[in-house]
Amino acid sequence: MITFQNASGLELIDANQESTALEAYQARQANISILLAALNNRLATHSEKAANKPRNWGYAGDLGSVQEELERIVAMLSSD
Repeated sequence: MITFQNASGLELIDANQESTALEAYQARQANISILLAALNNRLATHSEKAANKPRNWGYAGDLGSVQEELERIVAMLSSD
């Protein structure tokens, strides 16, 4: 298993180096779990910052963008 550090500093598995489709799938599934955990951690930090500046609409805008991306991802995985 070969790993790499992505732009956010997370250590992920290089799924392109796996030898079978199943191994690549499993590597990507593991990477998604890592990314979702990081998203939850960063969301908590973002929430703390937003709470300190309750009149700043920028934080709500940030989450609007995140929500749109997540909706797009869910829709993509829902289609066959």
